[in-house]
Amino acid sequence: MNAPQEFDRHKETYRSDIDRAVAFSGQSHDFFTRVKAEYLIGLLGAVEKEAPSLAAIPLRVLDVGCGHGHIHPYLIQSALRMKLSAVDVAATVVEEARLMNPTVDYQSYAGERLPYDDNSFDAAYTIAVMHHVPPPQWPAFLNEMRRVVRPGGSIAIFEHNPINPLTQWIVRTCPIDENAVLLGRGRLSKLVAQAKFAAIESRFILFTPLDGAGYRAFDRMIGWLPLGAQYYVSARVPHTG
Repeated sequence: MNAPQEFDRHKETYRSDIDRAVAFSGQSHDFFTRVKAEYLIGLLGAVEKEAPSLAAIPLRVLDVGCGHGHIHPYLIQSALRMKLSAVDVAATVVEEARLMNPTVDYQSYAGERLPYDDNSFDAAYTIAVMHHVPPPQWPAFLNEMRRVVRPGGSIAIFEHNPINPLTQWIVRTCPIDENAVLLGRGRLSKLVAQAKFAAIESRFILFTPLDGAGYRAFDRMIGWLPLGAQYYVSARVPHTG
């Protein structure tokens, strides 16, 4: 991943930088975080339902590139029973996240090998992180997610949609994204397949900044349309191979 100091440099202005970049939408960073949390909770809930043995124990979930952990309160307060772990290259940012979410197990790392044993988690996810990873490192990044998730477990990768012109404008104007390299859904899906994941699915999200149950239902209904501001790719770690 990019140098840790790059993210530490923005730790004091992270939320305000994003709020300024998305201000034209009439929403704040928190709105977009909440929407992604709703999708993520649905994906994690599917993992829990498909493994009856998990009903008696917390779902082991890893956030790769967690930043300040702004999404973590939504996950913790959901109906899912989970043991949430999170890791990031920016050590000072991780310290702030730990203060805000004391029940989450935070760690920092150098950006290469994740500091966890093989098959440590039932699911892992990463949100708006891969575009900060230098493209030559994308395969290794995905391979590490695969290594730490058990066979049958799930991953989810949320990314900006480079087809959306407003997303392109936000990335160009947000200081945090000054070195970003956006990757589209097709390219990411191919990388996930090359990393030997199975059951690969994807969906575009955030078609409108309007809030409310009706707009959220509309968002889910047209997830096939490649115009959402962001998208996600989900996949499973196969039981063999």
